[in-house]
Amino acid sequence: MSWLLLLWIALSNNAFGLSLPAIGWIHLVALGWFTMTALSVLLFAIPQMADQPWRFETAARAALGWFAFGVVLFVLALFAATRLIGAAAGLTYAALIVYLLTAWTTLVGRRAAERAERAIARAFFVTLSLLAVVATLGLVLALSLSGIGFGSWSARLAAAHGNLALFGWLSLLVYGVSTRTIRPITGVKPSTLAHVVVGSATLLGAVVLAGALVAGNAAATWTGGALLGLGAIVYGADMTRSLARATVRHRPPQAFVAASIAWLFVALLAGTSALAGHATANAYGFVMLAGWIGQMVNAHMFHIGVRVIATVYRGQDDETPPEALLDERFEWAAFGCFQAAVALVAIGLWKTSAPLVVSGACFGVAGWGGLIAALGLARSRAMDTP
Repeated sequence: MSWLLLLWIALSNNAFGLSLPAIGWIHLVALGWFTMTALSVLLFAIPQMADQPWRFETAARAALGWFAFGVVLFVLALFAATRLIGAAAGLTYAALIVYLLTAWTTLVGRRAAERAERAIARAFFVTLSLLAVVATLGLVLALSLSGIGFGSWSARLAAAHGNLALFGWLSLLVYGVSTRTIRPITGVKPSTLAHVVVGSATLLGAVVLAGALVAGNAAATWTGGALLGLGAIVYGADMTRSLARATVRHRPPQAFVAASIAWLFVALLAGTSALAGHATANAYGFVMLAGWIGQMVNAHMFHIGVRVIATVYRGQDDETPPEALLDERFEWAAFGCFQAAVALVAIGLWKTSAPLVVSGACFGVAGWGGLIAALGLARSRAMDTP
């Protein structure tokens, strides 16, 4: 839906500036794709990684359903019913808070035996708390869009809301989860010291940047940006080390990881340019979402996702490697299409060229087709139990 919506937005010349359709696209990706995926996966990841059985799981699963419904209503309201934006955002927010309450109760409900598991529980608690802050800021902005005023200061929250979502929620989550998932993808364990530096710099940087944007403090804004840059550089260096030493022979997921890191650095350059006053904010936001986070998600789909498919159909003890269920032609086709899509749309947003954005969106749809074809084949092969 995100690539098709982007295609429609570009064809209708709404791709430039912060139009309501553009805001709808951003939230379709950030909420409907990434956050929904993350919250679903965390239902399994938190009990396994933090050694904490999920409490009130039925309520959490029900809240996820209402969250999905709220996101759909919110995106539709941005296109067709402005007066309903606040109500749709309120439903999404309420569902998210119910989910978060069950998650927080789980994370503090019982002290894990191992020190590492206690540290993981704390990290999840902090990351989910930042998501709550992001959602609260978003609700205020949504109510403002629907006509409920909170004063002129609410307009300054948009940049803080967006950057806190990109780094304090999504990037911080990716940084943390990938310390566990990059090992099966590459065969190399990431550096624990690097993880501490990355997490600390990103957490502090996201909070400082968001606060500085609201306060209009230029020095603090650049300080927050520098901390985020430090975290990204250390993370990129550590992931590059893991990729260079990779022992796993299944290369497409590793290529997606490498592309994701490359797009993260491109996004940082675009973000720095935006802070300096240049018109690169649209390209920055798109590359952060579709390039950095999107390609990292794709990397996990082609490895962790296929392993999930295998265990669903062959049992939890199945050890079939992902490459045995996949066809690399589909994987590489998806990889090429997705990178072309990100590049073309980013350049199109930078140059305000609608034809480039249209071309990029078409490549994005083609990349999605390759992804679905690959996963469909994996499912078919997994069902053919040896």
